[in-house]
Amino acid sequence: MFNFLKKLFGKGKLAEQRLPTPEPPDAPPMKMLDLNIPDEALQDEARFAAYLQERLPFFGDLIRIDYDARAGSLTLHSRNGDAMTKFLSNALLALREKRGPARAQALLNYLNMTEAMNGGEELAKVLPVLKARDFVDVARRQMIQAVKDEPDPPQFVYLDEAEGLIKLFVVNRETSVSYVMSTALEDWGIDTRELAELAQGNLQTFLTKTGLHIAKRSRFQYVEVDGQFESSVAFLPNFWAQIQEQSGGAAPIAAFLSRDKVFFTHENDIEGLQLLELISADLSDVPYVISPDQYRWENGNWTLFKRVARLETISRH
Repeated sequence: MFNFLKKLFGKGKLAEQRLPTPEPPDAPPMKMLDLNIPDEALQDEARFAAYLQERLPFFGDLIRIDYDARAGSLTLHSRNGDAMTKFLSNALLALREKRGPARAQALLNYLNMTEAMNGGEELAKVLPVLKARDFVDVARRQMIQAVKDEPDPPQFVYLDEAEGLIKLFVVNRETSVSYVMSTALEDWGIDTRELAELAQGNLQTFLTKTGLHIAKRSRFQYVEVDGQFESSVAFLPNFWAQIQEQSGGAAPIAAFLSRDKVFFTHENDIEGLQLLELISADLSDVPYVISPDQYRWENGNWTLFKRVARLETISRH
């Protein structure tokens, strides 16, 4: 997408040494990325963004870099009108683990990920979804039973999100939604962390188109998106940071009941928590159940806040 990356990194081959092209005496020096990206530049998102804004050369195809502190993203604008948005959190984790040229190569992969990958059209449709941890085991058993001649079907691709919750990935096509399996990662030539980074960017784009609304019912607040990906707001740390700020610093407490039902309050709202438990306990008519439990958000992470017994479970014992 952006030819400036090829100019900056020599078409992505950092190990390849080339003789510099002679330049006129009065030509200003071209800013290049230091192959030894300092640890100080990776301390937090703001410093990382400032480092890239300073080091990425403002010439050729690239005309502007915007940093959105609330979204934790950089948007790179090219001269031909294309824009590429990258989210910084996962990139920081990956870059901190590497040193020297390997760190610079990881940065190139981060900046130029979609151009280098196969299946870019499908990758642009990948979204993260929230599921109960036992979903994978149940679905896998069903796959084995359905396909008797394939006792070892492909593995689901997922990341742990919290106790009892995982982050799965789906390809959201116009007429169908399918889960991303390990064979797809092999075809695309990426790993789970890279997929998660792509899916995060796709989610932001998706929500920009569909909108994200907060509605109220009694003392509850609940999320409205498109009737299918409400639970994916679990992966929007800046959204929950705003909710916490609006609650005077009290940590949000959420119940991700199903893919389209997300209710929340905050930890100091005693009556709200009691009502949340009541609605969470009755999942008898809720399709695509995720979990009745309550989860607490703080510092970008979800932790189990309270287990909630389902009413149908109580009635059986």
